[in-house]
Amino acid sequence: MSTTERSSVVPGYLRPAPATSLGLPAWGWTVVILVAALVAVDIAARFFASPLDIVPVSDMFFTALRLLTDTDFLVDALGRTLGIIVVAFVLSSVTGVAAAYVLWRFELWDRAFQPYLNVYYAVPTFALYPIMVVLFGAGVAPIAILSTIFAFGVVALNARTGFNAVSPIVTKLGTTLMLSRWQYFRSILLPYALPNIVTGLKLGLSYAIISVLASEFILSTQGLGHFISIAYDSFDIADMYAGILVVAAIALIATFGISAALNRFDWRRR
Repeated sequence: MSTTERSSVVPGYLRPAPATSLGLPAWGWTVVILVAALVAVDIAARFFASPLDIVPVSDMFFTALRLLTDTDFLVDALGRTLGIIVVAFVLSSVTGVAAAYVLWRFELWDRAFQPYLNVYYAVPTFALYPIMVVLFGAGVAPIAILSTIFAFGVVALNARTGFNAVSPIVTKLGTTLMLSRWQYFRSILLPYALPNIVTGLKLGLSYAIISVLASEFILSTQGLGHFISIAYDSFDIADMYAGILVVAAIALIATFGISAALNRFDWRRR
C-alpha cells in the first residue's frame, strides 16, 4: 500500500481497485497463473507420477500439434465438433432471447411458464437423446438439438431477468414520450437488458461446448469428444491428454473471444 493510500481518509472498500499488483495488470496475472499451473503439472508428471496416470504438458503440447496437422482429425473430429458448437450457440441465443421477450411481453405466459423455467435444469437433457435419434436419426442433428436445448435455458433466464429489470419509472417516461413499440424496445428495453443478455450468451456458449463434447463422448461415433473417448478406452494416454488439451484451448479461446466481443455492448463495462 502506497503512502498516499495509507494517508487517505477514504475507506478501502470505496477506493477503485488498483490497476496493477506487484507491477502486473490483471491479464498479466492470468498468464502467470496459467504458466505456473502448467509448469507444476509438467514437473509432477515427469518426476512424481506414473506415465500411465498423467502425461507431461510439453508432451501433450507436441502431440496436440501433431493432431492439428492431421487432416482427418481436423475434418472429422475438430471441424465437426466446432460446427455443432456454433450451430447450438446461435440457435440457443436467438431462441432464448426471443422467448424471454415473449415472456416479458405477455405476463400471463410468463406466469404460466414460470414453474417450468424454475425446474428446467432438473430435467436430464441427455435422457432425451433416444427420442432425438428416433425423430431426427443418428448423426449431427440430435447432438445439435440437445445442445441447443441445454444452452437455451440459461440464455432465456438471463434475458428475461434483463427485460424485467427495466424500472417502472423509465417505462412511464417512455409512455409519456409516446414512444412506439419499436422505439421503446430500441431505446429503453434493449439497452437495459443488454448486460444480462450478454451474461446469458457467455454462459450459453459454455453450456453449448460442454453439451456437445459430453454428447460426443457418450453417445456419438464421431467428433472430438468421441476421439477422446476412443483414446481413453484404448489406453492411448498421449492422444487422450492431447485431445483434452485441444478442448481446453478451444474453450479458453472461445470464452475470451466471445467475452471481448460482447463486452463492447455491456454499458456497465464502459
